[in-house]
Amino acid sequence: MTAARVDDKDTWDTFIDESPSGLLFHKWDYLHLTAKHTGSTLLPYAVYKGGEPICVFPLFYRRIRGISTVFSPPPLTVIPHLGCVMSRSFEELKQSKKESTLQMVAEDIGGVVEDLSPNYLSIAFVPEFNDIRHYLWGRCDARVRYTYTINLEQPLEAIWSSLHYKLRNKLKKEAGAGLRLERANDVSTLHRLIADRYQDPSLDIPPIRRDYLKDLVLAYPDRIGVYTLYDAEDEVAGVVAAQEYKRFLLWLGTPRIESPHAGNEYLQWLLIQRAKTEGYPIFENMGANNPDLAFFKSRFNPDLVMYFEIEKKDVLGAFSGWAYLTFVKKLLMSTGRV
Repeated sequence: MTAARVDDKDTWDTFIDESPSGLLFHKWDYLHLTAKHTGSTLLPYAVYKGGEPICVFPLFYRRIRGISTVFSPPPLTVIPHLGCVMSRSFEELKQSKKESTLQMVAEDIGGVVEDLSPNYLSIAFVPEFNDIRHYLWGRCDARVRYTYTINLEQPLEAIWSSLHYKLRNKLKKEAGAGLRLERANDVSTLHRLIADRYQDPSLDIPPIRRDYLKDLVLAYPDRIGVYTLYDAEDEVAGVVAAQEYKRFLLWLGTPRIESPHAGNEYLQWLLIQRAKTEGYPIFENMGANNPDLAFFKSRFNPDLVMYFEIEKKDVLGAFSGWAYLTFVKKLLMSTGRV
């Protein structure tokens, strides 16, 4: 096997489309916009066997003030997981073949990373990628992350009956309150509300720049939608951004808006129904890693799904990570540069 840079958008995006674990975050234009807005260099690698790609692996390289970093995904992007995407035929392999394939992928990408000599390496894998042993054997540290999913292939009645009873009572009340849902591509209201939320440094929520968010929506107008819930007086009761690609991902939300309505709850319930009607098999709701959000989201009775993040750093890398968490992130929030 060999690792090589991919320079063709169609080749890359076709691979992502065909792989069960490829996400919108992995698409060619999404990656390039992410590189642009984070000041990183995108390194779109594929690992080949017999001339056929068996894996694609986007890496982001950045060197700043003498410190080299490799991320997948980079920070400040609200991309929860990225890392490698295995080919559509990978799941058909026997276990021994899977393990030998993953070993060679880890070795080939490890060689790429070694040539870059980063002081800090961080990769968060998609939930479907659960065998990280080769990276642990390579002396990477690992942490477990979580996300919430709801299986939409079950009857809607089953989803409804599984909701917390207090939540069902709220939703019944809002069903007759004259609320309406609209989908658009304007990010102004959404970004203003989430930017206000980011000003609280105690919330472990990554900020996202307005121009980056706007560019993503413009690049994928059919795949990223801004959903706004209005009351009978045309006042905003809730607003979120969702990604609609293979699964319905509730991507960006706002804090509770001052309103007589349970806007966030009713908005999410409407989106669950919409996602099921449109045939998405999974409804994913980010935020399970945040204790301030987890209880609210858990009342929809989702499945708690694990994914893994690996990390490797030297002394300079450890200092840069500490400096980011201590100063840079708080500075961005306090100055409104989100």
